Amino acid sequence: MAITSAVSDLISSILELISSFFGAAYTIANSFVSGVLGLVTGFFTFIADIFGGVFDIVGGVGKFVAGNVVFIGIIAALWFGYVSFVQKPQGKPISNGATGKKIN
Repeated sequence: MAITSAVSDLISSILELISSFFGAAYTIANSFVSGVLGLVTGFFTFIADIFGGVFDIVGGVGKFVAGNVVFIGIIAALWFGYVSFVQKPQGKPISNGATGKKIN
């Protein structure tokens, strides 16, 4: 009986060795594929976050302009009124220093 149990133990050990070899190979391959897929999905998540941030910034600027459109309009109207009604009645043309010089 000892010889048959020794042969049985030898065969079960060899089968267990083969099973653990394939289990380790599967674990290594699975870890590699999981890492590569994680890298690719992380890259696309990164790109999506960048574009989301850009759209948030543009939306924030748009909200700022929309929220302050009344004040921007008042400033534009005051500037237009100053240029139209204050500078023209004085009779002085607007010019920089170079255009008023005589050449001879």
